[in-house]
Amino acid sequence: MSPEAWFQVANTIALTGWLALALSPLAPRLLSLLGGIAMPLLLSGGYTAIVLAHWASGQGGFDSLGAVAQLFESRWLLLAGWVHYLAFDLLLGAWQVRTARREGIAHLALLPCLLATFLFGPAGYLLFQSLRAAHRAARSHPGDAAAMPAPGPWTLARLAHDSPRYTGLAVLLALAMLPLLGALALDTRLFQGINVWIKPLKFHIALVVYLVTLAVFSRFASTEITRRPWWQWHERVVVLAVVLEMVWIGAAAALATASHFNEAPYWAAIYSAMGMAAVVLTSASTSLAWGIYRYPAGNLSPAVRTGLVWGLALTLPLTQITAGTLSGLGSHWVGGTPSDAGGLGLMGWSRDGGDLRVAHFFATHALHIVPLAALVCARLFGRDARTPVHIAALAYIGWVAATFIQALMGQPFLAGIFFS
Repeated sequence: MSPEAWFQVANTIALTGWLALALSPLAPRLLSLLGGIAMPLLLSGGYTAIVLAHWASGQGGFDSLGAVAQLFESRWLLLAGWVHYLAFDLLLGAWQVRTARREGIAHLALLPCLLATFLFGPAGYLLFQSLRAAHRAARSHPGDAAAMPAPGPWTLARLAHDSPRYTGLAVLLALAMLPLLGALALDTRLFQGINVWIKPLKFHIALVVYLVTLAVFSRFASTEITRRPWWQWHERVVVLAVVLEMVWIGAAAALATASHFNEAPYWAAIYSAMGMAAVVLTSASTSLAWGIYRYPAGNLSPAVRTGLVWGLALTLPLTQITAGTLSGLGSHWVGGTPSDAGGLGLMGWSRDGGDLRVAHFFATHALHIVPLAALVCARLFGRDARTPVHIAALAYIGWVAATFIQALMGQPFLAGIFFS
């Protein structure tokens, strides 16, 4: 058989092993044996046979990159290298399955790690270790959590106590920023005037802040509501939506193409699907607003609680109005130069035309700014002063509307103050 024929055989063996690992919960012992032992043994045997038969005919070595390239000029040794990757990646995937089962990590959460290991080996290992760290951070305390005293108010343990899923995902996204920073340092490609990895990093930061905020605010909703099955399932769907969003934006960056407003085949359909995912992930703020309003917990003043409900409740509708308009226009720029290069500060907002991202930014941060305004109102007017909080919330709606209209008129943010 030719190297090409053996290449196909090896791929079939590896794919069989990966499918067995992916489906292992259906028959844990049999499929784990097939994917974790039998298929890697076949690949290891084939690799050993190829090396024994063809190593002597190869040129080059391992002492330099050029020597390795010369070694792999032999198609048989190139095949051996490929089978080497297949075998060790499969063994790594089998170890992930065993470790996840032992540590109680849900198999559904493991599947993206298996896929990443199948395609990119070490990247999958990095993702799995990040998942393990997030799982450990979010793991519930043994026994009846409701009967146990909560940890200190601003610790990671407290966040995990109040919202395990959102805290765990925040940790995972924070760890995932490390390889993104490495890619930013190594990759010089530009898209719309800035490095291709700037956008994924911005989204990671924004979503970490969002998830941590949800985890902090979850302590003010009673466990009577947050432990209900529909609430738990909604959290799972939100987590899935966040993961899909970040995979999509990261993939677009790797390909140096647009994630948003991309009308190329397949990308346009993905963009529409991710729009729905964005609605789902933002809906977490709405459900939490309702939970705090109907099932309050904690010793919050009426003024601050009103601010929390206002801020969380406004986030989804304001975001949908601004993001929906932005999507419908097919661009966030209204006039001006269609580039983030030379944009305002860290945000990249246009300085010579309208930019709908300004209103979108303030809309998505209603859950931060309105509660902060409520804290100020409580200090100035007393714990029970809810009327000033209502006025502050309405004023914030007006602020978002003003920045929205300004962008639609083609004027840059803070026009007349910093820009002429």
